[in-house]
Amino acid sequence: MILEAIYNGDFYPSETVVPKSEKYRNALRACEKIMDQLAQRLTKEDYDLVETLLDQSSIAQCEESECHFKVGFSAGLLVQQEAIEQLKIMDYIHTEQGVL
Repeated sequence: MILEAIYNGDFYPSETVVPKSEKYRNALRACEKIMDQLAQRLTKEDYDLVETLLDQSSIAQCEESECHFKVGFSAGLLVQQEAIEQLKIMDYIHTEQGVL
């Protein structure tokens, strides 16, 4: 049950869910190929710098994804709240008009 997993601290979708799309797999393969080429062409110091760049870029992308998730999740809750309010209004109108 999702609520139990969240409560118990066992819910880690960012660590356990991996995209299964072909686009994702192709991008990973392309990155590996480019990194292999860079490893052959660059000095160790330059290659280490590229790895540091990738690490920092990954951190920035994770932060961006977290922000997008929070905004999207919050927007979803607001939509749900608004829909419930609309149903309450409709129920009130129907009750006032004697419609069930």
